Amino acid sequence: MLLSYRLASIAFVLLAVIRIVSTYHVFNQTFDEPISVACGMEWLDRGTYISDPKHPPLGRVATALALYLDGVRSPTPVNAIVDGNRILGTGDTYKRRLTWARLSVLPFFFLSCGVLWAWTRWAFGETEAAIAVLLFSSAPPVLGHAGIAMTDIALTAMLSLALFSFCRWLDLPSTGRSLALGAAVGAAVLSKFTAIPFLLVCGGLIAAARSFSNPKWEGRRHLTGLLIAAAVASLVVWGGYRFTVGPVVLPGGSTVPLPAPAFFGGLRALMAHNHEGLPNYFLGERSLLGWVYYYPVVIFAKSPAALIALFLCGIFLIARHRPVLEKWERWTPVLVAAGMLIVGTGSSINIGVRHLLPIYVPLAGVAAFGAVRLFHAGRLARVACVALIAWQVASSIRAHPDYLAYFNEVVHADNGEFGVDTDLDYGQDLWRLAEACKRRNIQSLWIAYHGTAKLEQLAGIQTHSLPTDTREDGWIAVSMFKLKLGDGGSFNGYSWLEALQPVERVGKSIRLYFVPSAGR
Repeated sequence: MLLSYRLASIAFVLLAVIRIVSTYHVFNQTFDEPISVACGMEWLDRGTYISDPKHPPLGRVATALALYLDGVRSPTPVNAIVDGNRILGTGDTYKRRLTWARLSVLPFFFLSCGVLWAWTRWAFGETEAAIAVLLFSSAPPVLGHAGIAMTDIALTAMLSLALFSFCRWLDLPSTGRSLALGAAVGAAVLSKFTAIPFLLVCGGLIAAARSFSNPKWEGRRHLTGLLIAAAVASLVVWGGYRFTVGPVVLPGGSTVPLPAPAFFGGLRALMAHNHEGLPNYFLGERSLLGWVYYYPVVIFAKSPAALIALFLCGIFLIARHRPVLEKWERWTPVLVAAGMLIVGTGSSINIGVRHLLPIYVPLAGVAAFGAVRLFHAGRLARVACVALIAWQVASSIRAHPDYLAYFNEVVHADNGEFGVDTDLDYGQDLWRLAEACKRRNIQSLWIAYHGTAKLEQLAGIQTHSLPTDTREDGWIAVSMFKLKLGDGGSFNGYSWLEALQPVERVGKSIRLYFVPSAGR
């Protein structure tokens, strides 16, 4: 029986990989993929990391590794977008290199599933572990972001590994587990800087749950283990920045030589980025600095409704146990999910569920516990359990290949109401627009495109940049991001189009209009 559960888990992962890879030929590069590839290639080829240090190098190096091994090298630097586009190339070369970049992040998806399986098995059991892998590997946001050459699936894998390593270390702070914890924490920090607040908040909640369950601590042993883990994590992070030493600007303006100066420069750039914010459209409002309630709402809107229902059921069943915190292991995924939401509410950058993608690991674990307990609670409960799991699988299949732009059936919000940036419009549908233009024999096109892909991919079509606040006639293609947020500071620059009926929705992120001339 145990073997069958493990084989089922492997089958779920392999099916998910087939679904992920099948999207590669549908979508051109998303907005940030050339940036990831360029920065990773800079690290591999030039040994520097200066073009865009707002994210650490691990996930980005992964996106460029296969290309580097294939002989591709970093071009003369201009900026990360231009450099990334030059690395990806054009024509058939472009498609091949983009595929290699995306394939290179798949190991992080495998690792995410493996950590989820181990964590759920430790907290709940073998059956729950298999169901958790099914729920996680069929969640459209996970499939979508595991299918692009970005850092979010890397963070999901490494942060989950670090938090689970911490859970195991609390049980037994041996030297081996301390070394493993330090390596996992270092790798998580190298995946994305947001790992730092996630680790602090979620780790604190996990430690508190363990304290309530077992207040006895081996003070000296735990302290020694923490020091070992901290030393290893620091060494891993320093290694990720090639053991460099250089000047770091202090708050007062003076400089001091420190290891990994690009790490501190990246943190400073990210904090400035968070202070400035980024524009998004959400629930009828536009904002640069986001909304406190953004992530709880967007997690609900972007997650399969069945997954949310099973997760809530799981929390209820865990809480029914008396005493509540006796089995603290079962609370760890609940507390991690809560901690991630707490961190999310403090962020000014509200541009997509991808920034909280790691939350799907604890969501799936708790939901699997809820599903298994529900299955054994009686005939009606069993029917409900099977129906919910079948609903999620069916919803996931129906979403193919538009996992990035998925919203569940409860909200049905692909009109942009629940956000446009990365959750709906990540610049992914230019190839589909080219197909639509070819099918309709469109020779000239006004376009307002939100993305970094070259418009040369619209081969044979004469394109003109659609000006803001100006009504044009003829064929017009506009990205949902531009439709809701305009361009160049003019938020309403394309709002006149919303009064018109589009001729076609191109994929999920582009609207195609035909506007007759005034004389017709």
